[in-house]
Amino acid sequence: MSVTRAAKLTIDLQALQHNFQLVKQYAPDSPVMPVIKANAYGHGILEVANALNGADGFSVAQLSEAIFLRQNGIDKPITVFQGFTSQQQLEQCVSHGLRPAVSQQWQIDLLDNGSTEQTLDIWLKLDTGMGRLGVPLDEAIDSWRRIQDIHYIKQAGLMMHFANADDPADPSNQQQVERFKSLADSLNTQISVSNSAAIIGGLYEQQNWVRPGIMLYGASPILNKSANELGLQPVMSLQAELIAINQLTRGHAVGYGHNWLCPEDMPVGIVNIGYGDGYPRHAVNGTPVAVNGQIAKLIGRVSMDSIAVDLRGINAKCGDAVELWGKQVSVDEVALQSDTISYELLCNTGRFLS
Repeated sequence: MSVTRAAKLTIDLQALQHNFQLVKQYAPDSPVMPVIKANAYGHGILEVANALNGADGFSVAQLSEAIFLRQNGIDKPITVFQGFTSQQQLEQCVSHGLRPAVSQQWQIDLLDNGSTEQTLDIWLKLDTGMGRLGVPLDEAIDSWRRIQDIHYIKQAGLMMHFANADDPADPSNQQQVERFKSLADSLNTQISVSNSAAIIGGLYEQQNWVRPGIMLYGASPILNKSANELGLQPVMSLQAELIAINQLTRGHAVGYGHNWLCPEDMPVGIVNIGYGDGYPRHAVNGTPVAVNGQIAKLIGRVSMDSIAVDLRGINAKCGDAVELWGKQVSVDEVALQSDTISYELLCNTGRFLS
């Protein structure tokens, strides 16, 4: 049984295309594999893949995501960041023509034990400082040699991931580049390094594949830089309705915990959205919303199905549209006021409301 929530998501595919073209301007000589993992950051994995027909390939985290794309007619190259975890999954990578990332020695063991008449392209992922997935640098050459001896591997490339690309001036970025580049230059193979922040920051200019994620969806990947400053357009708009206007007196409490008291007699609006729809529960007082095109502020705690907003100075009536984020309110600003990041808000809301 599926029950529709009152809040509504709108996806602007023209804005998505705009952001994709911006990627092409930043990296004009590199093939682009948009990151469409986690249901395209909540925007709809298949809808985004079909809309980005100018992409050279795609990248996802999970094997199941890649198989879903193949089953729905997406025939471009697909990189799977987490690769495979069993011989069966390896066989699925081969049969579906996927390109898994290999980051563990036991994955190379599985490749060694594989037997197929078909060919397979892979990425060897290196840990240059992220400390997450990746072959340690002191094992990289031996891992590369092992891979070269596996008969059905047609092409192997090198991949890494920045830990601090959101701050282009962070010295660890250059350290990671130097560690990776010395090895990549000696092996003379395809490489993929840059995520959204690294693309915009120009941290590694010469590479075969770039893999933009959050910038495609119109949120900023750079600290202290707004999406608008970067020329990005919001793709997701989250809206709900103003369902009540309460005339409350000075000192009247609003919401659970009574953590906000009316400083004067004032109108308080109730909007039919809450953490049950993916709106962040920890959004603080003062988080912006747009009521009928006017910026208002959140007051009181976020409930499961509703929030309260300060309507002083706002021309509003019940039934008016309230934008929680989108073209009038930046998702980055809501994330900042909620002690989180835009990635989480977009993914969560897409999961609750898609």
